[in-house]
Amino acid sequence: MASISLFSARAGLKSASRHLGLCLSSELAPRPAVALFRQQSDRQTNSIRQFSNTSGRLSGHSRWSTIKHGKAAHDSARAAIATKHSRLIISAAKIGGPDPENNPRLWNAIENAKRNQVPKKTIESALRRAAGISDKDGKQLESVTYEASGPGGCAIIIEALTDNKSRTVGFVRNALTKSGCSLGPSLFYFDRKGLIRIVRRTGDNASEIDFDEIFEHALEAGAEDIKLVEDYFEEDDPDHGKPVYEIVVEQAETAKVAQEMKDSYGYEIKEMGIEYIPKEDSEIELDEGQELLMQKLMGLLDEVDEVQEIYTNAK
Repeated sequence: MASISLFSARAGLKSASRHLGLCLSSELAPRPAVALFRQQSDRQTNSIRQFSNTSGRLSGHSRWSTIKHGKAAHDSARAAIATKHSRLIISAAKIGGPDPENNPRLWNAIENAKRNQVPKKTIESALRRAAGISDKDGKQLESVTYEASGPGGCAIIIEALTDNKSRTVGFVRNALTKSGCSLGPSLFYFDRKGLIRIVRRTGDNASEIDFDEIFEHALEAGAEDIKLVEDYFEEDDPDHGKPVYEIVVEQAETAKVAQEMKDSYGYEIKEMGIEYIPKEDSEIELDEGQELLMQKLMGLLDEVDEVQEIYTNAK
């Protein structure tokens, strides 16, 4: 886990504070939480057109692809919600730096916390803890990634945030074992990419998006792929049922391309982040029995508080 200097941390905190102030204003419409793994019954992904040499991919968003999205919002205790979002903010700041304008993961973590009504002072406290300025409980949170082989031999990646790696790996291994799965190499089935999701234009330009037009804009901004994704957001999201334009970029270019799409072409950035997407031709179709095992696994992992994101190449 990368460390950040006190000087850069304080500079980042100032930027984060400005970011919080801007995002709480009426100038930015609320955006739902980043969804790296949604537990939906059916998701149809429709590749319309691409300008890279790769073929159509689900970008990790099959119907198994979001277990943690909205999980905190459904927890009964507000304290639990705040704790989970604080962990995500701390982890994001330590990994990518304390400036949300240059750290998409931190930008998303802050946005998610606000959308789940986490108080501003709690968010600022998490940023201070990440910078080493304040840490009341003295515990250090670490990001850990587990590779697993799932039902039907599908590949699974599980990301967690924990202050006790031994405890967390035990919980994860237990969930896998109960579902007939096991830990095992799987990262080579995925690419790590930046993903930017757009639903609409901003302000006076808030009209229906033309695919050919956004295709050209994304190309000029430096994207690798663009595809149209149907039924992406959950039913409680205001954009449920609306088409989502998913732009794939190199990790390091995520913030730059998102800023270009917003400032130069007037698109509202619904979500952006760094995610695992299945490599070309690596996706696996599950039969009925394997689907039941996958559902069981998702339920068990959902009970592990430390688990934050899950990706799979299962369709």
